[in-house]
Amino acid sequence: MKWRRLLGATLMIAGGAAIVAMAALASVVVANFVEWQNAPDAMRTVALVTVPPTVAGALLILVGRMVYGAWAARSPVLNALALAIQIAGAIVALGLGSMLVFLVVTGITADDQTAAAALGIGTAAGLTLIFIGTRIKIGSGRRYLD
Repeated sequence: MKWRRLLGATLMIAGGAAIVAMAALASVVVANFVEWQNAPDAMRTVALVTVPPTVAGALLILVGRMVYGAWAARSPVLNALALAIQIAGAIVALGLGSMLVFLVVTGITADDQTAAAALGIGTAAGLTLIFIGTRIKIGSGRRYLD
């Protein structure tokens, strides 16, 4: 096994894990600790805490891909990255989407409009991540870990 491939794959997996962990952390914090009265401030705080590690994870993925090499060839690592993106999107979409459904069922008042818009945008972003992960995997022509 070549050390470049092993190091590159390790960096990409670590970056993907950081992204998935931050998506899960944000979903858990928003679902359990955010109250409707302070939702804009709380969402800003959650973003300030989770965005820097997410960006660092994306940079780890990029550096890992550069170390791994073979930019033109499709590889199982790309499929693993697609799976990580799909998982992050599913966590975000399910967490924020369920909160949005709960808000709609209990009734949206004038005070809840900002929170509803933020939850809708977050749910759409999660669904977009799922779509991007699916397109990456389909474009490879290979199944996961072939």
